[in-house]
Amino acid sequence: MSRQKKRPVAYIVEELDTFDAAGSSPQESINIGNAIDDIPIEPMAFLQGLNSGNLMQFSQQSILREMMLQDIKTQINSLPKLEDHNDGDYNFSMVLEEPPKSHWMYSEPLNKLYIRMNKTFNIDAKFKIKMPIQPLNLRAFLCFVKDVSGPVLRCQNHLSTDPIVDDQSKRESLLRCENPNTKYCGTADGKSIGERYSVLVPLNMSRPSQHSGGCVRQTLVFSFSCQNSCFGRKETCLVFCLENNNGDILGQQILLLKICTCPKRDRNLDERQLEKNKIKSLSAASEDDEVDGPEAKRKYRRTMTQDIKEEIESNDSNDMPSVPSDWQVSRTVDGDYRLVIKCEQKDTLLQSIEGLIEKAAVASLRNPQSSKLRQHVNNLLNLKKCAQKLP
Repeated sequence: MSRQKKRPVAYIVEELDTFDAAGSSPQESINIGNAIDDIPIEPMAFLQGLNSGNLMQFSQQSILREMMLQDIKTQINSLPKLEDHNDGDYNFSMVLEEPPKSHWMYSEPLNKLYIRMNKTFNIDAKFKIKMPIQPLNLRAFLCFVKDVSGPVLRCQNHLSTDPIVDDQSKRESLLRCENPNTKYCGTADGKSIGERYSVLVPLNMSRPSQHSGGCVRQTLVFSFSCQNSCFGRKETCLVFCLENNNGDILGQQILLLKICTCPKRDRNLDERQLEKNKIKSLSAASEDDEVDGPEAKRKYRRTMTQDIKEEIESNDSNDMPSVPSDWQVSRTVDGDYRLVIKCEQKDTLLQSIEGLIEKAAVASLRNPQSSKLRQHVNNLLNLKKCAQKLP
């Protein structure tokens, strides 16, 4: 039995394109239907004829690209995520350098800014030029660390005394920016990134300098019109987003923030608390570690004690006032050491005693069996109580 020769697919498609359904006859419809039935319906054979490997690879790449673009576009309409990232490959970062004798403080181990209300601070936005060149903006807004859905709003006391009357959005925004062309966005009910109160600053696309490693660096000036005590002393952070004109987030940096009346005092308290937590965790880890031998334990303790000592000395050296010149150090007959301190101010004396207590406490934690160290710590604590009673 002879088999009917199948017509090429291109010929059938041409017939379908020129076929007029309104003026066609039943016979023509039957002929075209028979032609379609003659098309090979084996999917794999058909894909192989079209070089299915390249086709599937192109399809997968297109799908992945669309998924990535969709993910970037939906970031602006979602709740903020408190994490640093560089999804747009712009090497985006925020550079904060504390000047000498500044009215604001920065804690490097905590990555936290301490600043007074209505005081300005400078921070640099750093990013590289990427092809194709597109306009970029910096969006900055405040966020609660433990409740990202709750908008950070101004209190009514400070809002009622604000002299700004011509710009309602700026008046209600807790974050202020002194850069030209700054745009104030958002509403009091906004929760997503694009809807909450924020400032949007256009970035310069100037030629990168050699001193900045081939990156553009632009200085921005911010201030705050309320402080943390206005909203229950909740822990807050400042979120910086690198965006294009479509609102796509290309990079993000997080900076912890405390707006307070005494930045230096609060920074010192938080850093001391961080040191104490480190000491406690290291002490607990060394006590629970019973697997290694005694020599490994002693080496571990010596190393960690030295690290803690260096950290405490480094931090204390930045905060201590000028050391009096008439301190006396001597050694007694029985081999002990004696220190005589003469301070002009009571606060200087108390800070010196606190430094001795911290170091003695570290040594006592490292050697819990030493009764002399425990007695030394108790003596220092009693000395501090006596010093506090001085006029």
